[in-house]
Amino acid sequence: MWSCTLGESSTYIVDTMIALLCLACSIIYSGILGDVSVQLLQQFNLPTLSRTGNILVVTLIALLPLSLIKNLSALAFTSILGFVAIIYTVFFIVVRALDGTYQTGVGKYVTDGVLQKLPSFEGSTLWNMNFSSLVLASNLGLAFVAHYNSPSFYRALENTNTKRFQKMVNFSFALLVTLYIVTMASGYSTFGDACEGNILLNYHPDDILATLGRLATFFSILFGFPLVVTGARESMVGALNSVGATSATFFDPFPKHFALVVSILTVITIVSCTVDDVSFVVGLTGAAMGSFIVYICPAIIYTRAVKLTKGAESPEYQLAKWNSLLVPFGLFIAALGVYMTVKEYMGKQ
Repeated sequence: MWSCTLGESSTYIVDTMIALLCLACSIIYSGILGDVSVQLLQQFNLPTLSRTGNILVVTLIALLPLSLIKNLSALAFTSILGFVAIIYTVFFIVVRALDGTYQTGVGKYVTDGVLQKLPSFEGSTLWNMNFSSLVLASNLGLAFVAHYNSPSFYRALENTNTKRFQKMVNFSFALLVTLYIVTMASGYSTFGDACEGNILLNYHPDDILATLGRLATFFSILFGFPLVVTGARESMVGALNSVGATSATFFDPFPKHFALVVSILTVITIVSCTVDDVSFVVGLTGAAMGSFIVYICPAIIYTRAVKLTKGAESPEYQLAKWNSLLVPFGLFIAALGVYMTVKEYMGKQ
């Protein structure tokens, strides 16, 4: 779409941004797998490695084989399992928000001195919005990004056409909005200011619902990992193609495909082992790359497409130009989002 509306010579820009976004998402997924696996092994009194060791083992045993899959339709069944796991995780977070087991001072999971961070609501407020709210805006920029796999999803959709694709997208995003609101509200009402970047780290090690939630999250992240790696792989090849560094079929043979996937996983693993707080990566990624892909890029492409197809004097184009307001909005969210994410992270150190 960028090529058809803005020219082939600059397609490397959008491909590079998508590749960076997918790499960052993969780092987040890898870090969460490391966090959760340590807790699970400790919970079941099984021999455990460090967080770094667990990330390395999971990468070699599971992430590498899954990431080598080229056809996303092959992941349909595991994606369903991952979705079921997410629904359970949301369910248990809501239950713990309502049953009082983490209520300050009286809840059974806060009175034994095991929790490293007790629920705190000193700085919480219902309606106040300030520059710190931009951290949430940055995270939302990442939470609603699936643009990089749109072509793959479209190709894999049964009896695919634009109407069926739009119906699928509308349903999916409506469901996501519901899940995000319920989960954020429930998690924050349980722990308040003490919320970790990975909310599962807040729950008591003896909380059986939380243990099952960690297990469910582990598998949902595991099954979702190949989707973002595929986005990174295809975008990197697209960026190389756009600058004439390779042919369209350069990475089709298995040895070259294998080498590219291994290279991507190597970078992901090194960074995820180095960065302990996944919320920092989430904030930076959502603010910088997410803002470009969610707000800026679609607005530019759509406005240009309407101009080319309907004409510069058409009423459709005059209406479409209002979308250009998303460009400065995206730049604003990106700049301040990065600043506030870094500021909040430094405040934790």
